Amino acid sequence: MRSLPITLKTVDVSLVLRMAERATRPASRRNYLLLSRSADGWLYLASPLLVAIVSLQAALQFLTVCGAAFVIERSLYWTIKNTTRRNRPPESIPGLRSIVIANDRFSLPSGHTSGAFLFVTTLAQCLHPLWALGYFWAAGVGTSRVGLGVHYPTDVCAGALLGTCVGLTVAGSLL
Repeated sequence: MRSLPITLKTVDVSLVLRMAERATRPASRRNYLLLSRSADGWLYLASPLLVAIVSLQAALQFLTVCGAAFVIERSLYWTIKNTTRRNRPPESIPGLRSIVIANDRFSLPSGHTSGAFLFVTTLAQCLHPLWALGYFWAAGVGTSRVGLGVHYPTDVCAGALLGTCVGLTVAGSLL
């Protein structure tokens, strides 16, 4: 018996299928949806107001860094996404149906993941290093996007790398 070679694509597809199967369980589906929705953007908008309760100066600094970082990250995100034009899993894997409808057509990189990693990076850089614990949440956001069937794991890795790098670069230049 001859085995198929293991490639990044085969790993990507097998992980999507495995997580999509897991999403058929109500508890997993609910968790994926909650994690994904937590990175829809409202948290990023409300966070400077929450920081202002503790310190107006810290809130202004965080708003400046985070705002500048998101402008750069979103520009890079859209450029990469519309240049690579990678189809989402349901368009590439026969029989796969996503649980949610994505807001755009292409999958690389994951915008939810990129935004989550950017947000946590700027929190940790601007406010306190303990905010780096938020990377567990950001990783959960990325995982949820695979489980919901709208991204491959490599889309999530690319998003995590993009968000973290932009966050570190912008924070490093503005702080």
